[in-house]
Amino acid sequence: MIEAILLLFLLLNLISVIIYTFKIGISPMPSSQKSRMEILKLLKNSSNDEIIDLGSGFGTLSIFLASKLQEKHITAYELSFVPWAISVILKKILNIKNLTIYRKNYLEENLHNATLICYLFPKGMELLEDKLFEECINTEIISNTFAFRNIKARDITYVNDLYKTPIYKYLT
Repeated sequence: MIEAILLLFLLLNLISVIIYTFKIGISPMPSSQKSRMEILKLLKNSSNDEIIDLGSGFGTLSIFLASKLQEKHITAYELSFVPWAISVILKKILNIKNLTIYRKNYLEENLHNATLICYLFPKGMELLEDKLFEECINTEIISNTFAFRNIKARDITYVNDLYKTPIYKYLT
């Protein structure tokens, strides 16, 4: 009986992730360890004390950054229920104080006065770029893998991994 309940629970979670994958347009994708390390290097030089993770998925990047940059505050936004719930549970288990995780659409939030980090997909980058222009948000942005259409990166670092993953740094 317990096995059937557990199986049903896992199946419902899987269905939830699939539904949100179709709704949002991409499944949650964790940043690789090498990408996280490169982003950490870039953020150590940031003058902003507020960092916002746009589309934080299971929280691997935001939890990593919060544990390494304890003097900064990390805010994470995730829409998909299962990844959001897992990141909240991990935050509590690891007792991370400088991380706030919201189940909200970052496009509807105030992104001013913070360094933005993201590992979005092309359509997500397009929507973020539109928001930056519409709201005249001038900030530092670090993007894993995907670039903006119309904003030129100030710097591009290529991670020493199989894919030579680009990390874009913008100053808008």
